[in-house]
Amino acid sequence: MKRLKIGQAVALLAIAVIISSCGSGRHYQSYPPPPPPRTSVSLILNGGPHLVVSRYHDGRYYYRSPNGYIYWRGPGNRYYLDRRYMQQSWRSHNQYRAWRRGR
Repeated sequence: MKRLKIGQAVALLAIAVIISSCGSGRHYQSYPPPPPPRTSVSLILNGGPHLVVSRYHDGRYYYRSPNGYIYWRGPGNRYYLDRRYMQQSWRSHNQYRAWRRGR
């Protein structure tokens, strides 16, 4: 009878040890997520039949790209990227200078 109780106690203790050892004892360092990919957006678009142009309520013309960027009509029927997207987009120095002259 005592052997039966000792056997049950040992079995219960073994099950408790097995269950507690199944958990991961390692603590992994959580790294921040990778930065989003840099978008390369054209700063100036030439007008043409491929652009679907809309008219804003104040009379200015604009084009909304498939990515959601807004381009405003400028001189020479060219469309310039809206100012609020400039921090988000990648650009070369020459593109930026041309954008600054045209808006």
